Amino acid sequence: MPPTAQSLKLFGLFETVPIRQAYRMAFIVNFYRGPLLRWIEQEFGLSRPEWTILICLTHQDGLNPRDICDFTEQPRNNVSRGAALLESKALITRGPDPADARRSLLHLTPEGRALHDRIMPMFAAREAQMLSVLSADEQAQLDAILTRLTENLPIWR
Repeated sequence: MPPTAQSLKLFGLFETVPIRQAYRMAFIVNFYRGPLLRWIEQEFGLSRPEWTILICLTHQDGLNPRDICDFTEQPRNNVSRGAALLESKALITRGPDPADARRSLLHLTPEGRALHDRIMPMFAAREAQMLSVLSADEQAQLDAILTRLTENLPIWR
């Protein structure tokens, strides 16, 4: 039987750490995405930065790498390396930015979109599993709280 969070030796840390909310959010995110990121790396040879770029370009094609860095807080070298790897795998293309010749724009290829669409359901299923301990009302409250926090990011960033 797999261990529960409560069975982890350091579970009591949540009661004593002065950054209780942030630490719990990070803990949850790590347990949510860690296994999935390892799986896509093993199954598809994609690193976290590569997957992040695919997610961003699926939402809005034609981004420059700095746009992705600004949104994800991933270091520029990680995003740059991830973009180069995706380009070498023919999952994205890179072209000039007509507004700024010093920058390039990243574009998702049909193969890149297909791979994203193949992987994303696993993330959605894991999110549903994670949230299944909450009622529909609690899920709506959590969504509202997270929306409020994300919409007010510039206040504390």
